[in-house]
Amino acid sequence: MKKATIKQEVSFEGVGLHSGEFSRIVLHPDDGGSVRFLIKSEIIPAHYQYVVNTNHSTDLGKNGVVVKTVEHLLAVLYILGIDSVVIEFLEGFEVPAMDGSGYYFYKSLKDLVYEIDQDKEFLKIEKPISVKNCTARIDALPSKDFSVEYVGSVEGSLKDHRVKFKGNAKDVVFARTFCYDYQVEALRNMGLAKGGSLKNAVVLTKEGKPYNREGLRCKDEPIRHKLLDLIGDLSLLGKRLKGKVVSHYGGHSLNYQLVKALSEL
Repeated sequence: MKKATIKQEVSFEGVGLHSGEFSRIVLHPDDGGSVRFLIKSEIIPAHYQYVVNTNHSTDLGKNGVVVKTVEHLLAVLYILGIDSVVIEFLEGFEVPAMDGSGYYFYKSLKDLVYEIDQDKEFLKIEKPISVKNCTARIDALPSKDFSVEYVGSVEGSLKDHRVKFKGNAKDVVFARTFCYDYQVEALRNMGLAKGGSLKNAVVLTKEGKPYNREGLRCKDEPIRHKLLDLIGDLSLLGKRLKGKVVSHYGGHSLNYQLVKALSEL
């Protein structure tokens, strides 16, 4: 299989979910063979070695320069098989939240995938690997194909609910980021969610009811968003994964721990 880039430049703009700052990015076609961010004349590879934060987002940094909340865009690139692109920040430093999902990235890029003359690199899981913390676990298992599963809950609605991704983008790209109403103040106190609103996030009551007038896009949308996050974080391996990944209540920090463990295979 050959690597791919995009046929033409594509731009996105909007507020950053956590920073609250306006951002404008341009994705440039590139045959360098990897995904990189360009900001303030600094090139930051989309690679786990450059992860600087996993608290409610995945952020990358180099020489004191940071790009924030990269996971949704990276998930879409991975799903579409786009391995080589330069993402330039013209304004801001956080990937625009758009509607809180990967939908607008997917919609703009899905017909622009362009093959280049380089072979894709693969990492094959040969034996089971697990990472865990006090509340969550992620298992990486041998499999001939790439698939991802997430087991999670929506308070007051779903418990230990499993969602799966086996290559169909429509299973995950629509799912928006979310939080519960009782978490908003704590997030703001941490300097996060400054750009969050009902236009780019789902806010739920502790009974699982959305404040968003349009409601949930599907009953397990929050869990499917966790699946989107996981795919984006897995892309930081820098290789295509051949294996099955199953996350039980994992988040960005545990995703990062798994990627580091996989990199040692």
